[in-house]
Amino acid sequence: MSLNDVSDRADAGSTRDWSCYTTPPAESLELFDAVRDVRPFARSEEHQGFHMLLSYKDVRKAMSDYRTFSSEPQVLRPMLPRKPIPALEMDPPRHGHWRAIFNGAITSRTPESMEPFLRADIRHHINEFIERGRCDIVREIAEPVPAEAICHMVGIDEENVPEIRKRAIAMFAAQGDPALFGQRQAEFGEVTVAEVHARKRAPRDDYMTALAGMEIEGQPLDDDDYVVLLAAFLGAGHHSTTSAMASMIYEVFSRPELRDRLRAEPALIPRAIEEVLRLRPPFYGFFRRTTKAVEIDGAEIPAGEDVYMGWAAANRDPAVFDRPAEFDMDRENSRHLSFGFGIHVCPGAPLARMEMKVLLEELLDALPDMHVVSGKPVYQFGGGDYCYIPEVQVAFTPRPRLD
Repeated sequence: MSLNDVSDRADAGSTRDWSCYTTPPAESLELFDAVRDVRPFARSEEHQGFHMLLSYKDVRKAMSDYRTFSSEPQVLRPMLPRKPIPALEMDPPRHGHWRAIFNGAITSRTPESMEPFLRADIRHHINEFIERGRCDIVREIAEPVPAEAICHMVGIDEENVPEIRKRAIAMFAAQGDPALFGQRQAEFGEVTVAEVHARKRAPRDDYMTALAGMEIEGQPLDDDDYVVLLAAFLGAGHHSTTSAMASMIYEVFSRPELRDRLRAEPALIPRAIEEVLRLRPPFYGFFRRTTKAVEIDGAEIPAGEDVYMGWAAANRDPAVFDRPAEFDMDRENSRHLSFGFGIHVCPGAPLARMEMKVLLEELLDALPDMHVVSGKPVYQFGGGDYCYIPEVQVAFTPRPRLD
């Protein structure tokens, strides 16, 4: 059976114009659910055409098979004028060489070593609004804290963090416009590559200095390499963590009974975090390209075809998750795919989980009656299947500044 034969069945045209640039997140989730009830995959004609995997079983299996589903040339569409994102857009053996760069920056000890700095940063930001009794918690905390954490981890000077964060946001927002993206990437490179060159002139005991002297595959890194590497650090470590933090704050602090339960039983916080990540993945999925013909549920996808790994759809597959559209902290199975799967699983996942945990602990302790006042959030796509909440307004009893 051909894939087109399958796609011509009931509700065939519903995904033909789908992409993160044509359909907002809420409608996308509804569409994924409707199509999955009929077939486990679909097709869109956006971005020169691609197939869509929507079931947990198919997405997980494809993500684990890098030999058939290649991460090259890029995992986002449309294709952009840039070097491949190190490791993320590379298959073995190149993947292993570049993955080592991230493994050197984020080790098993990194979350523990970073936690004291993170708590200090979070308390500093809380003190900026704790006496007011109301704020946009995304702007005040979820946006700046992850960027500060990543910059601290790699050794970027604190005074440069706001400008780097600003240019990173602008670059990621331009994912859908190749020409504009190239301009924004160059602007991002102006400030980040300057940091690397400064380390070459005056080495320090930090990761940026190590990066400045690295060789990969027998060649020294060049400025373009530094740009894509630092963009990868900030994209994964800042952009996605900001989205996850904002979703966590909404899900917990829009439910007073859940907020109070977590205050009474903080050991349950990791379970709440996993359910947030399942329900509200920061990225809805990435693309792969087939290296050979492959059969999925009785239909053949030819070699050289683009295939979308629908993480958000897989995370809500009713064959795996009971009542998948509901937030249920007591869910027994939370094996979500929000950090990817297989050799390309996010190396910063333990750090992101630690950041979310510490933030929730600090907010529950400092603002015990904080609650969401802005209503149900409207999620948006911010380019490259990145999904986020622009703002979450919260209110609480004004309190003295923290010590």
